[in-house]
Amino acid sequence: MAEQMRRTSETLKGARRGAGWAFGFGAVLGAGAMMRSGPRPAFKGAMKGMLRAREAGAEAVERLQDVYAEAESEHAAETLEEDD
Repeated sequence: MAEQMRRTSETLKGARRGAGWAFGFGAVLGAGAMMRSGPRPAFKGAMKGMLRAREAGAEAVERLQDVYAEAESEHAAETLEEDD
């Protein structure tokens, strides 16, 4: 159990490092783009990315809600069968 927790902790630490590196790299690229063309296109691009992420998140939530509703329905049907 302790070994599994240690591996999980190491994996999460690595993921955080990778995410930090990717964020820093993106910030450097974004700063370079902003210097070339001004801040407006860079901000506009960031907002478009946020909108895409929001849409993807909404779709994921909708799928999870569908799966939950199916599981709840199946559970209710199984419970009724057991009561009979």
